[in-house]
Amino acid sequence: MSCGPINTACDAVFVDPAFPEPHVSAMNLRHTFLQNGRGLEWLTSSVLFAFAVSLAWPGDTLVASRSFAGFVGLGMGEGFLILVLTAVALVRYSGLWANGNVRSSPLWRGAGAIVGAGIFASLSVIFALPYLTGQQDALNTGVGTYLVLAIFDVLAAYRASADVGIYRVSKRH
Repeated sequence: MSCGPINTACDAVFVDPAFPEPHVSAMNLRHTFLQNGRGLEWLTSSVLFAFAVSLAWPGDTLVASRSFAGFVGLGMGEGFLILVLTAVALVRYSGLWANGNVRSSPLWRGAGAIVGAGIFASLSVIFALPYLTGQQDALNTGVGTYLVLAIFDVLAAYRASADVGIYRVSKRH
């Protein structure tokens, strides 16, 4: 079998006779991370995880800046946010990594994208609260950034729902 630029058979896991265990080809990694419109899903999952890691860093992030006044006002603690954001990110990572190999992986991706869209929309509103309540003179850049991420997670949920339909049709034949 030759691996040309349009041969999709090379995207599969292959077994090298020199190694008894199958290993992942570079083509498979490219397919996993970049092709089929899932790169944005990896990005938004990573943003959730990076937010959780930033909160987990020593120091009280929510108290350190007026931008986080909305979180404090709503009674959200760092521990709660770290757990929720990490759990959602890990479920999304699992669905993306298993995509196509596990029948329910598009459902994991879709559920993660819907929850992610809700989280990002909430972050956008919470970051707007200090400005809207007069506690801050300027609008935080997180408002627009998280709104854009929410919109793209809605699109990711749509994409995952399309993958559920494709997966079901392809498994029947």
